Amino acid sequence: MSFAAKLVAVPQREKSGETGYERYDYQALWGLALIFEHHSSAEDYAIAFEFHDDIVLLDNAAAPTEARFYQVKTKGEGHWTLTDLMRRSAKKGDSTEKLPSHMGKLFSNHVNFPDEARSLNFVSNVPVQLVDSSSGTHALASCAAEDFAKFLKKLQAEHPEANETTAKLIHFVRADLSLHDSSSHLKGKLGDFVASVVGSIEYNPDTLYKTIVEECRSRSKFTGAINSFEDLIKHKAITRAQVEAWLDVVRERQRAPEWADVSQGLNLSGLELASLQREWRRYQAAALNPADEGANRLRDAIRTGIDRHMGSPLSMADLLDALFSETEAMARENMSPFIPARMKAMILYEIYRYEPAGKVQKADPQSQAQKS
Repeated sequence: MSFAAKLVAVPQREKSGETGYERYDYQALWGLALIFEHHSSAEDYAIAFEFHDDIVLLDNAAAPTEARFYQVKTKGEGHWTLTDLMRRSAKKGDSTEKLPSHMGKLFSNHVNFPDEARSLNFVSNVPVQLVDSSSGTHALASCAAEDFAKFLKKLQAEHPEANETTAKLIHFVRADLSLHDSSSHLKGKLGDFVASVVGSIEYNPDTLYKTIVEECRSRSKFTGAINSFEDLIKHKAITRAQVEAWLDVVRERQRAPEWADVSQGLNLSGLELASLQREWRRYQAAALNPADEGANRLRDAIRTGIDRHMGSPLSMADLLDALFSETEAMARENMSPFIPARMKAMILYEIYRYEPAGKVQKADPQSQAQKS
């Protein structure tokens, strides 16, 4: 059985209790921070949320062969002791049965996937007493020999199959996201990430941040059936291809012209131009949201219309009117509220950043504008 099939076939462990919203959200945000960190270090990957563990990093989005498991826990202050990590509470309603400890739950990923679990990682905003308390990842094996022996003895009481070699799969990760201001911190990480991949570019970071955070949150919260690996990727994971799609939206911003270059080709009254300029600015921000399915359908229709008019002698004003007429019905279905000026601004934006596929030459909006 492939690892992809095994991930779906192996039952997930039961949740031992509810997690507070702030801490639950922290898990999703830390997963996004892991995406930023990992994106430049691998050819392909998928990061799944709330599936077998809080975060699972797969080495491939189509045919994975290994995984890194991350259990994300937070504390308001203090640190984690060996007792904290290995504490087992009584099961609710059955005092004779004990729930697994934090380390027991983490190690169960190796039990379930002994050939594929490359590392088992305990992530927290506060330090673990056993190892170096600085930021970054620290192997359990780096702790004192006496402490490692105590840890292994307690782990074997919960998982008799554990040994010195398998226990060394465990790592501790000191998260650098603050518990109470993680969103602000992550916005900074997003800016650094975009700059490192795309370069210095003007874009709306709040719109992009909201879009990708909601993508991660929706995957964390999805509780529907996962019947196949394809379901897992679709409903619970973020892939390299999806991250590149986010970045492509930012890259496209480089192709958008300034309003001054657009407006000079329009034979409109001052009030009409002012209205279009306001909507143009709004659409520049909205265009950074690839999750708006209505806008995506409308963009596709506009681009199809531009294709049809390639090589036509229409002036910019006439081209704008023609595309507006051809797509108005769809706009009324997909734009709420429908605002004509917003629709025209959207059409202009798509005309100026349009790049046809195949051998068709790119439209020259400036030459069209000069004919108006």
